[in-house]
Amino acid sequence: MSEVDSDFYVVKEAAQILGVGEHRVRQMLREGELEGVRDPVLDRWKIPKATVHVLRDTRPPKSPGEAKALEGPREGADLLRVVRDLERELGRLEGRLQITEVAESTLREQLERERERADEERERADRLEEELREARRPWWRRMFGV
Repeated sequence: MSEVDSDFYVVKEAAQILGVGEHRVRQMLREGELEGVRDPVLDRWKIPKATVHVLRDTRPPKSPGEAKALEGPREGADLLRVVRDLERELGRLEGRLQITEVAESTLREQLERERERADEERERADRLEEELREARRPWWRRMFGV
């Protein structure tokens, strides 16, 4: 049972039930794919249990192994094969997640550097514009400060 409330799940529980990572659950919450509210006291997401179960029941299987698992294997060997398929799929997904996180971090750093460079260029352009304005003033105004 959830630490938050008996009618709600926390992100970790919802992720386990949906068969996705906690990061994906948070993304679904942010994008409105999954209903939930942020508890201001605990600073945690509260996700209605009914919403999680409806989503789980309406989602199509992601892989043949998951589809097989939903059908329910008839023998122990089938079950073991399904578990191995799911473990491989999980490994691939975790690897893709790590690569995506590294790429996102790199892109954020590049964006920050580009913003800093743009700010420096704006400052330089402002200085040059002021120098140009000063250079266009007649010599006698520059000399007498008029």
